[in-house]
Amino acid sequence: MQRDSNSGREMRATRMSVVDFWKNETQGDGLNIRVAHGVNSWPDLVDQLHEPFLNKSMMIEGDVFLQAHRRPRHRAIPVMRADTKLADRITFKEWLREVANLHKAIKINFRSNEVVRPVLQDLYATQADPTAHVLQYPVILHANVFRSPRSVEPEVDPATFVERTSNLFPDATLSLGWTKQSNFSHLHPKFKRLTWRQLFEILEYIARLEQPVMLSIRLSVAAASKEQLLWLLGMDQSVSLLIWSDEEDKIDDWNSIVQLRRSTTKNRILYDLIPKHRKLMQTMSNEPIENATPFQLSKWNAVQFASSTDSLSTVVRSEQGPAFIGQPTALLISQIAPPLYPAKQYITGKVHFLPKKYANEIEIDEKSGLIIYLMNKIQEIESPDIKNSLEVFIGYNGRVKIENSNSSDRAYETKSVGQLPKSACYEFIVIDEGWQVKADVWTADCKGEKKRASSKPPAATSVKLHTPFHQRKRSLRNVVVAKTGDGAVDFLLEELHHSFANHLLKFVSLILPLLVIILRIQ
Repeated sequence: MQRDSNSGREMRATRMSVVDFWKNETQGDGLNIRVAHGVNSWPDLVDQLHEPFLNKSMMIEGDVFLQAHRRPRHRAIPVMRADTKLADRITFKEWLREVANLHKAIKINFRSNEVVRPVLQDLYATQADPTAHVLQYPVILHANVFRSPRSVEPEVDPATFVERTSNLFPDATLSLGWTKQSNFSHLHPKFKRLTWRQLFEILEYIARLEQPVMLSIRLSVAAASKEQLLWLLGMDQSVSLLIWSDEEDKIDDWNSIVQLRRSTTKNRILYDLIPKHRKLMQTMSNEPIENATPFQLSKWNAVQFASSTDSLSTVVRSEQGPAFIGQPTALLISQIAPPLYPAKQYITGKVHFLPKKYANEIEIDEKSGLIIYLMNKIQEIESPDIKNSLEVFIGYNGRVKIENSNSSDRAYETKSVGQLPKSACYEFIVIDEGWQVKADVWTADCKGEKKRASSKPPAATSVKLHTPFHQRKRSLRNVVVAKTGDGAVDFLLEELHHSFANHLLKFVSLILPLLVIILRIQ
């Protein structure tokens, strides 16, 4: 039998996230991890061999950069960043050989663009070489790829880091973070949070990955970004958080951090905190709480079509709601079978529009927005550009429209239109009764954003359209949700639900108690 050339490497793979690896060691609580920082020299490695049992670290962290030689004939090699003389530096290969024997998770911090490829090549060679030490424990590859305000270090190029990591060492957990800052405590609060737009930028790099992903985020930023982080943790792929702190983290209100910890599986969030923050968190409740999710993954099927651009164009699903990004190339198809007439079906939700940074510099397609297709058949969908259906449209500019592109009966209007003030967020209720479709839409505050103090009530509009409906068919229409227009305006559905109410069931629920009373009297 011919042996696959990659079979040996696959058997030696470490494709396991630290979240799964530490379930037992941390008793399922990410607050219990211990990290050995900056193990970059021979003395540091010796200390790891002789550390007390009670203080035993679960992860060894090393910083690697490229050591350039003055002589052109000497090739630059990856070395560990240690505060020692040049002669005492330890190469990355030597460091990797030693830490592989310590039976701990390994975190490798990439400190420059130039070091990414040679380190990944060394890791690839280690896994492919049957004589090398086996990396039996999870490997985390970390780089600060997002630039922070007042940054004191250059960022590693995210596209290069993510692409090369997924190609050369896909068995690792990929960790992304922000560059180090000066005087963080003096920053304006608006720079101490993760915005929805920044979250969408993160998705550009991680949404297509199959390997585990970790986001390394400062404690203060996490406290101000609860909604965004819950969205990431709710994605239908392996995503975790590493929340870290230093003396510049000043937390006045711990409620968001506590909610993050209690709203998710506790080991999905790992904590690398200074002693005073760790001690404070240990006094707080960590009992899990269950909240109804704004979006049920099992009730919606995502269908993706090819895109003509290299940028991300898809729908990314999370229990906190789906996000439509880039060109309109994806659909969400409800898995709830259409009810039988005279039942009504409801599609409710909240759309949050997020124009890209360049949107102010171009003329945005006025058709850009959310579209809900009500279709008789979904088996014939061959592209994201759906024809011959009834469409409910909510535009980024406040335009609301119901249009029946499949109507040839002149007794029926083909469309009904309404207009709202431009707003970042709109809530909506779409009601399909078979013979009529109605859409109620109104302006709303966005989740995770600061609410504006205003005495004005939300603006609202209601549009409806009478539609041809054959009662003999009995079944109402299938529901498909999508994006339309161009790629300049993305959106997040903070809520999306599909349900129906049966008039007959309502009638029975009202009559049944009366029947019970009559029977008792008799």
